[in-house]
Amino acid sequence: MTSRFMHRLTVFLICVGFFVNVSFARSVSEPDHEIVPEWLVIKDLMFGEKNIRSGEGVISLYLNTKLDDVSTVPVMVNANLDQTEERYIQAIYLVVDRNPIPTAGKFRFTPQSGRVKLETRLRFEKFSFVRAVAELNTGELYMDQRWVEVSGGCSAPSGKNGDDPSFGKIRFRADDRFYANQPNLVQVQIKHPNESALASDLEPGRDARFIDKIDIAFDDALVMSADVNFSISDNPVFKFYFLPETDGRLTVKARDTHDTQFSHSIQVLTSHK
Repeated sequence: MTSRFMHRLTVFLICVGFFVNVSFARSVSEPDHEIVPEWLVIKDLMFGEKNIRSGEGVISLYLNTKLDDVSTVPVMVNANLDQTEERYIQAIYLVVDRNPIPTAGKFRFTPQSGRVKLETRLRFEKFSFVRAVAELNTGELYMDQRWVEVSGGCSAPSGKNGDDPSFGKIRFRADDRFYANQPNLVQVQIKHPNESALASDLEPGRDARFIDKIDIAFDDALVMSADVNFSISDNPVFKFYFLPETDGRLTVKARDTHDTQFSHSIQVLTSHK
């Protein structure tokens, strides 16, 4: 799915969402996830007639909504299969049905991941389902979903750290030791306001500024790439696995909607257990 298509889809969904939300806004109990009006539109636009199976045994979605700040809700997606050349998860779509931009992100993976795990933080504007749809290299689609009863995250004031001297700084967090030929867990955080277009303190006439593209590679091998938007919380955090065979360099490159580029890399020295 190209960035241009994602943009067109976003515009369309915002327009459609205005109408379907009117009849759905009063519902606070968990509805049937298969017939939610917003999801029916999103599913048709993104996946057409493709069959989406239950994620049981393939992918699991976890959320922590017991927080005071609904603009930074942790979400975790775990794959229940290893990444092999023959069969692997090539993409995970994070969808928040009732957000202004429901397609929070498309995350692409390769066998270089070793295993798929994705952790980040989301904003929720209204009570909604959040969905993780896994697309395998074979074309199969699997989904897990959770009902979330939090609201107001997209319209919360922005972090406004654009003038911070550390703006754009990228930090890595990992264990003290990396192991060769097995998945290693790494966290990346980007210092960025990731402004929501609905932020209550967004100045009139000014476009929201948020990260929209991320590429992570180990030497020349792609580990993960993503198209994201302001459904991801400020100071975006991404946690993932990568599978080093030897020593090398892990590099993150990001771009925001003002076409500002950010990058950082670390040297990885591997050990054998």
